[in-house]
Amino acid sequence: MAFKEAQKVLKIKPLIWSGKSEKHTKIPSFHDVEQNPDAKFLHICANETIYGVEYKDYPSPKNGILVADMSSNFYSKPVVVSKFGFIYGGAQPSGVTIVIIKKDLIGNDGIYMCVLAFEDLLDQEGLIEVEKKNKKKAEILYNAYDGSNGFYRCPVEKSVRSFMNVPFTLEKSGLEAEFIKEAAKENMVQLKRHKSVGGMCASIYNAMPLAAVEKLVAFMKDFEASFIFTVIYGGLKAQNEASSGQAVQKELDELKL
Repeated sequence: MAFKEAQKVLKIKPLIWSGKSEKHTKIPSFHDVEQNPDAKFLHICANETIYGVEYKDYPSPKNGILVADMSSNFYSKPVVVSKFGFIYGGAQPSGVTIVIIKKDLIGNDGIYMCVLAFEDLLDQEGLIEVEKKNKKKAEILYNAYDGSNGFYRCPVEKSVRSFMNVPFTLEKSGLEAEFIKEAAKENMVQLKRHKSVGGMCASIYNAMPLAAVEKLVAFMKDFEASFIFTVIYGGLKAQNEASSGQAVQKELDELKL
């Protein structure tokens, strides 16, 4: 959205990296990306929710200021705000709408005190502890994918895997609709990923408790075990039917004799 809006007012091509060439699974080193020397700012999306890619180290623009959209990972970990000229975040994932901006970039002071959200963060002993919780939730999910022998797959490079949005697919893509249907019966919904990319995604923002993630992982293991049982049972049944058929045919052949 920010890129589309920028195109309306900028004469130069503002987009220097979209991730499309790497199928949205990596983030480049900005030393290797050509930046416009006349640019006044570098805008990034700190956490991409559809593909599940997140900055772990923020770039330093060659010129101008760094601007970040942190709508989906605000309050999820400590951030050195002095690196940025402007940070903003939408309301949906984090529970508030907030802007952090350098004083020399604005003419008038303005503060919106998000008391309840801040009190909750303080009750959790601050962002360092919140980050630990978010990391633990994400690791439980990623370990489930990586330990499933390919039954569940995550396309994102491990070094940039998001702690907020955890995408995955099934080895047998035809099972995804069944997975979503059965998960809904267990009150686990909104797992279907954006239609433009397909697959599934578990969004585990701050408000998502650890117990919910553990419930999802338990369901995933049960679903995988059920599929394996069905395959093995189906194979044995087919083998048994084939053997029975051969025996009947043998008896018919003997009768003809």
